Amino acid sequence: MPLKPVIILAADLPLGLKANFAAVLGMSLGRLRPDLLGGATPTGDGIALPGITTVPLPVLCAPLQDLRGLFAQAEALPLRLAYMRAAFEARDYPDYAARIAAAPLADHVPQAILLAGPRKAVDRICGRLPLLR
Repeated sequence: MPLKPVIILAADLPLGLKANFAAVLGMSLGRLRPDLLGGATPTGDGIALPGITTVPLPVLCAPLQDLRGLFAQAEALPLRLAYMRAAFEARDYPDYAARIAAAPLADHVPQAILLAGPRKAVDRICGRLPLLR
């Protein structure tokens, strides 16, 4: 089954945070699905460049208040990740883990999400959202 991943960012975030949150989610996707990364590619002069993604990874925007609902709609997808507000507020990873563990999922506020699954299922959830501009 081909996997369609998308990143959805809160539209009102500053540009630097959007870039950071998208990078974090992309790194997480690469770790969870290393099969989506291509092999090293040599240049014409023999320098090997590390592989990059073999699938498109659209970056979309949605109002912050919609991200929680989009994340919930994606519960049945094979992969869904969230960059929660707790990650932005934490000093380090142990602090982040403690903040996440301190409250149920419904109490956390996603700032960005990554969804991946069959094309039709992903498109049903976020097909109307605009690309990041």
